[in-house]
Amino acid sequence: MKAGGVGVNGWQWTLLVHFGLAALAVWPAIRLLGRAGLPRGWVVWLALPVLGWPIFTSLLAFKPWPTLPPRPEKLHPRERLRRARDAAAAQKGK
Repeated sequence: MKAGGVGVNGWQWTLLVHFGLAALAVWPAIRLLGRAGLPRGWVVWLALPVLGWPIFTSLLAFKPWPTLPPRPEKLHPRERLRRARDAAAAQKGK
């Protein structure tokens, strides 16, 4: 680049790429924080160059998440029918 010309230097490219990636990560990070039951304002850490990403991921990793109820067991329809028949047969046998 010419001396005195208008352009983007190396460190400016680095910041531009950083803020571009941070902008792309904002929406998934907000959703992740919402599911984890954590404050959504923590997404601001992503804007901090160099240390923001490690701080954000450390907050997610070491903060206790809420305990969710267990998911119901997913059964194949045939297995569900077999279990229903077995339960009905057990009721008849009593």
